[in-house]
Amino acid sequence: MSLNRGRGQRRAEGRGFTLVEVLIALAILAMIVVSTFTIFRSASKSWQKGETRSERYQNARNAIYRISTEISQAVINSNPLCKFTGDKNKVSFISFVSTESGAFELGELEFWLDGAGRFLMRNDDVDPDYDFTTYDHSDVLSENVSELEFSYFDGAVWTDAWNTDQALGIGLPKAVKIKIKIEDKKSKEGEIFEVIARLRTA
Repeated sequence: MSLNRGRGQRRAEGRGFTLVEVLIALAILAMIVVSTFTIFRSASKSWQKGETRSERYQNARNAIYRISTEISQAVINSNPLCKFTGDKNKVSFISFVSTESGAFELGELEFWLDGAGRFLMRNDDVDPDYDFTTYDHSDVLSENVSELEFSYFDGAVWTDAWNTDQALGIGLPKAVKIKIKIEDKKSKEGEIFEVIARLRTA
């Protein structure tokens, strides 16, 4: 009697997993794999989004720094056609620009926004002819820029436009405020950058 009971116990102890147990184990494993993949995918998207945002903002900061630097070096010489002109969305002036040889020479500069492509543009003409409608080069300073705005300080108030007229004694503005708004491609998030460039020769 006890011998038969011992054999039955050994058979029970040696049997494998049932189909139900295997299915349950596979279901648990599948849930773990899916959860791990979801977490990894979410972390990867967040990291990529952060990298893209950081790169976009860095480009914007570099662009606004360059604009403010070159505006701060604007000059007016004895040529009556030498002007500093600007409105809310565009500014044109004569400034010192770096040439390929590394030297600094007078050149025509213009900053404006290509609204259709959302490009912040820079035009330059190293040999100034004081005709702001023609340029040697046109470069993209930054992409995904939805707004570009300038305002001009005469020493007392800020205005939305400026036009040098040497005959009337209107020279350079004392300062120029530059504001740009940069957004992602879907315009879901953005950030505004603003800086005031003080003109050294004004």
